Amino acid sequence: MKKSSLSRRTFLKASASGVAAAGLASVPLACQNGDEAPEGELRLAVIGTGRRGQDHIAALGYLDKTSALGKRKKTVWDPLPGQRLVAVADTYQGNLDEGARQVQATLGEVAKYTDYRDLLDREDLDAVVIATPDHTHTPIAIDAIKKGCDVYVEKSISNDMQQTWALEAALAEHGRILQAGFQTQQDHMHQQAANVVANGHIGKVHMVENFFHRGGKAGAWVFPEEENPPPRDQIDWELFQAHAPEHEYTPKRYFGWRCFWEYSTGISGDILTHLMVAVDKIVGTGVPHAVSASGGVYGWKDGRETPDQFNVLFEYPDHELSVTFQSTLSNSFHKTATRYMGSDGTIELDWRLKVYADRWSEKYRQRIQSGALNPQQPFIDLEDTAAGLVTKAAPSQLWLGGRGATLTTRADGEVRDTTRMHHENFLKCVRTREEPDASFQKSLPATIAAHMATVSYREQRRVTWDPEQRKIV
Repeated sequence: MKKSSLSRRTFLKASASGVAAAGLASVPLACQNGDEAPEGELRLAVIGTGRRGQDHIAALGYLDKTSALGKRKKTVWDPLPGQRLVAVADTYQGNLDEGARQVQATLGEVAKYTDYRDLLDREDLDAVVIATPDHTHTPIAIDAIKKGCDVYVEKSISNDMQQTWALEAALAEHGRILQAGFQTQQDHMHQQAANVVANGHIGKVHMVENFFHRGGKAGAWVFPEEENPPPRDQIDWELFQAHAPEHEYTPKRYFGWRCFWEYSTGISGDILTHLMVAVDKIVGTGVPHAVSASGGVYGWKDGRETPDQFNVLFEYPDHELSVTFQSTLSNSFHKTATRYMGSDGTIELDWRLKVYADRWSEKYRQRIQSGALNPQQPFIDLEDTAAGLVTKAAPSQLWLGGRGATLTTRADGEVRDTTRMHHENFLKCVRTREEPDASFQKSLPATIAAHMATVSYREQRRVTWDPEQRKIV
């Protein structure tokens, strides 16, 4: 089913600075009017069926229980109601076959494509899920939007600000729904933290500290395929590169794409965005005024370009707030945690939520003096045991397995998978045309913050945001 090859020069010329793919014929759209909800069974496709793409396939309810992924998953779900996964695409034949096998175990059939443009030529699609390398998120999303599809696209939704605004324009022009892959929006603990802040339990928040550390090869984006690469003829290297500068194929570039600026923003887009979306949800920060980033390639001397040690300071003078971020890929002791530090108390948030009164707080002064409150002990202490089980897993399970801390225990005690919940929200919005939980606009502050951090690091300077011109200066 492979499309006759386009020359690289033709692809670049037609892609309009990397935001629109070439060779797409004009076909009837599954949903011509962005304000109209599709009727009947939604027809979906997954573009990118690697580790994360297979997680999406499983979350939608398609999984071979006997596969390696099926054995890793504690729960195998039925397909989400009202949808059918009809097609998958990937530039690596091994991933393509495995992704299709997961669907076939449930449905018995699914169409396979190497070139996503062939997939988008179908006339029966309502929505696509995009889990490809970062540099292709926006180009594929825009092509799908122009075809009349709603899109669920993994973070980072764009690889730079130019792509960001191109995506915004396409969504506005075609009236499509976008859900970004920030499934932590479904995390029960994050909502509880937002409630704590909104109810004034810790006073005015002036400092937020974020930590995200991980170790081991998989945690540093070094995957087995680099050491034992598949046959070269199973990989469409030209299609993978898309609009990026041309390089000779190497397993490191293909499977470790997060390590190279041309395909990714590394820690900034892959990790930082998750935490900044949460900060914006919990504190309501919006876009930072200024960002300073530092770090380097200190531990993994394997030819990578993106840093394995990343430190960022975000400044929000209008909110009288500073936000810090630290991440290393060489040590997993602290793993991930965030502290929201207010004038009256502190939230410690990971898969638990602990709230401490500050010993100098006027709000809690009498209760502290009376002994009713001990600043060393949390006066709110919630534990999400489901998320904790995943968070405590070995790094190989967390990162190589593509699982991540994706479970949450809801207020009613039900254990849910946040990726599956995120898809439920997306499919609901495809039908109702409501704004999803991680829409473009809701994801924009974290996306801009991450791009500011990337520019600051790469240009070794403090950068600021110009809200009138909507650009990094």
